[in-house]
Amino acid sequence: MTAISQPRPPRYHHYILLVWEERGADENHAAWRFSLQDSQTETRIGFKNLEELTAFLEKWMNDSSENNLSKKEMTK
Repeated sequence: MTAISQPRPPRYHHYILLVWEERGADENHAAWRFSLQDSQTETRIGFKNLEELTAFLEKWMNDSSENNLSKKEMTK
């Protein structure tokens, strides 16, 4: 009997995104800041700019996908 493979359910990870504007002493725009808080562990990571936030998310997704592939290879 041939086993029918079931599609894997989508993987989710929840972060709370915080965004705020920092202003200089003269009240002019200085920079946007970002942080992510893991909804499960409540760990918070801060980012100085959008590029840092994006780089973190891209690395997290790549690492997560690679870990998932490694687990599949180990079970074969």
